[in-house]
Amino acid sequence: MKEKEIIETLLPIKYSTNLAFIAKLSEKYLPLEITDLDDKEQFEAVHDARMVMVKVRTTIEKERVEQKAAAIKYGKEVDADAKVLFEASEPTEAHLKAQEDKVINEKKRIEAEEREKFTLMVNGRVASLLKYGEVLPFDVVAGMTDAEYDIILNDAVTDYDIEETRKAEEEAERIARQAELDRKQGEQDKRDRTLQDKEDALKRQSDAIEKEKRDMEEKKNREAFEKQAIENARIQAEKDAAAKVEREKREAEREAEEKAALEQLQADIAARKAALLPDKEKLIAWAEAVEKAVPVSVELTSKEAKGIFIDAVEVIEDIVEQVKKKARDM
Repeated sequence: MKEKEIIETLLPIKYSTNLAFIAKLSEKYLPLEITDLDDKEQFEAVHDARMVMVKVRTTIEKERVEQKAAAIKYGKEVDADAKVLFEASEPTEAHLKAQEDKVINEKKRIEAEEREKFTLMVNGRVASLLKYGEVLPFDVVAGMTDAEYDIILNDAVTDYDIEETRKAEEEAERIARQAELDRKQGEQDKRDRTLQDKEDALKRQSDAIEKEKRDMEEKKNREAFEKQAIENARIQAEKDAAAKVEREKREAEREAEEKAALEQLQADIAARKAALLPDKEKLIAWAEAVEKAVPVSVELTSKEAKGIFIDAVEVIEDIVEQVKKKARDM
């Protein structure tokens, strides 16, 4: 049945209310307002008007439901007939769709396989570039031609080789600097041993002088004692006590002299030690201490930072060498 024929079989739409009637009610009721909360007449007028409009609305709704009932019944009958037709045609459509899906799904599988191969290839290229320090996003690498990729890879390999060569040269320089530091440390150790040997020789010399002085003093005292003993032998017995007192006095004086001599000797040794380290040696020792304190390497990542560090080390080394040279020329 055609659409026009279906429409002609339906009953005409009729409502007891029309737009003109509703317009009259609106013209009559819209001006109504409640200006005073306690004004009962205003409230009742508005309430009565609203009840009229409620009646209009419910009447329209009732007539709408009554007139639509036949159309709803007709719609259900149309749906029931359509269901029978759908169920009859569905197996054929499903079969045909399954045949189409075999082709579509296989094409999708092939496309997915190609995408996966392409993704693996691009990821491999990204990894290859990354190996040589070239960091590029996936989408950029994916948009490259084979020739463009080969050019970028070759450039990255070249830069990588240059950087590795530079690192190797830096390491060789560091090893050379460390060897020089070790050599200088060995020389300093040798100078320290020489200085210690000199101090030890001076101490042995001072010990020998001190022993000689003690021996001479003892001999002198012994001779004096023997002379005094001979003299005392000739002195009367009553003078023995006085002689003893005099002898003890001389022994006390001798001990005081020995103590003073020992203190003077210790002062002389300290002065000689200080003299062994003049200003030039102090300057050299300071320069070498600064040289030892400078680290030969620092973990850095950027080329700029590494360059700054190398320049700083070279400046410090130049200053140290200038101080040592000027100190030696004093």
